[in-house]
Amino acid sequence: MRKITQKLLTEKMIPITPMNGDMHEKLKVVVDGQSAECYIASRIHTGSSKIVILFEEEHPQLGFSIAAKNFHFEAPGILKIKGIEDMQIAIA
Repeated sequence: MRKITQKLLTEKMIPITPMNGDMHEKLKVVVDGQSAECYIASRIHTGSSKIVILFEEEHPQLGFSIAAKNFHFEAPGILKIKGIEDMQIAIA
């Protein structure tokens, strides 16, 4: 995995949008060296949230997008998603 030198991402930096809304504020990021956009989709009534990452080009392991409930940041710039190898993520 290549070392990222941009501003390392934390969960607090990611925009939160309602899961059923049409408009999603997205943050431009770099994930494992690939350009993407991300946001957190939130269900207001249940408190359940998931991170959504949309890649500009197909990611070798994740495809064009991923949405996951079981995620957390182990440290700034290190995203952990259950069942997936740790990802390096930074603001683009």
